[in-house]
Amino acid sequence: MSAAIRFIGTPRLAIGLIAAALTLAVGGGTTAAAMPRAWATDTPVTVTEREFSLTLSTKTFSPGTYIFTINNAGTASHGLSIKGPGVNSTSSIIAGGKTTKLTVALKKGTYELWCPVDNHRSMGMMTTISVK
Repeated sequence: MSAAIRFIGTPRLAIGLIAAALTLAVGGGTTAAAMPRAWATDTPVTVTEREFSLTLSTKTFSPGTYIFTINNAGTASHGLSIKGPGVNSTSSIIAGGKTTKLTVALKKGTYELWCPVDNHRSMGMMTTISVK
């Protein structure tokens, strides 16, 4: 079954209105290509934790939303805390061999990352990142 659309007035105006409506319906007028990369999608970062170190898969950060995947490659329980401009978040604590995720939006500035379990931070499970 087809529906006929009848336009009264200039056909170019009708075509323009349809094109504008489709643009808004499909992408809200903004495309991912026009957005900065860090804001277009969540950026994954792998954090490998073991007794007693914390290693990140990247050292370069720009403002945006990040999904930190915390892999506990050790035997003791570990987690991840992140503190900096507008962020004070902690993941769940996980047993050795387990994985968890922590999603945060990072602004420009310096952030501290560490394992919040017992004295793991003072034993070397910490790092600092700079978001530029």
